[in-house]
Amino acid sequence: MSAPCPPALRRRSRLGACRTMKTFTKLLVCLLLGAIPAIAQEPKIAGSGPGFSASLGYSYFNLGLEPTRANLQGADATFTADFRPRFGVTLDLGYDRGSDVNGSTRHADVLSYLIGPVFYLTHSKGLTTYAHVLGGGARITGVVPGPTGFTRGFINQPAIAFGGGFEYQFSRSFGVRAGGDYVRASYLTSPTAYHPQNDFRAVASIVYFFGSNRR
Repeated sequence: MSAPCPPALRRRSRLGACRTMKTFTKLLVCLLLGAIPAIAQEPKIAGSGPGFSASLGYSYFNLGLEPTRANLQGADATFTADFRPRFGVTLDLGYDRGSDVNGSTRHADVLSYLIGPVFYLTHSKGLTTYAHVLGGGARITGVVPGPTGFTRGFINQPAIAFGGGFEYQFSRSFGVRAGGDYVRASYLTSPTAYHPQNDFRAVASIVYFFGSNRR
């Protein structure tokens, strides 16, 4: 059976969500302010517009369940708008699932929805390295340890991902991308309490490029 959130937990959940989003907002503002001088120094290309890319690929997610971590697999999709040669914004949607977690015969899954800035660090012969900071939320479903064994629970809380990787554009329209992220999310530690946890994910994708400002 699912573990519902009582009123006290919902109040703590809202307070925790508020604090997490305030922290992410401050970090995002600092990163954007730091990026503005670098963006201003980029050479302007007459007649160029933003470049866009969409990707779809395989995702591995290491989820910090108790008492042991769970290995999930799934898919990840992104849409990126590049407004400058070294700066863009990425929307990231991912879904990962694993069965029989912690020997409970129950499954666990993570639905993540994240958005944030991406910074292109180097460009060389089609190979690009990047870093990004993404914020949004993660709906995590899994097992919850209790006095009589495991029960099934779920929680939808703010999440933040820090990471990066590389991208290789092998033709005008197509490329490949591989990267990894540290993901800070939250999950239930009991049927009535939740706590932030440390997660990790790795993604390998095929990328389609379109728009006028191609790298």
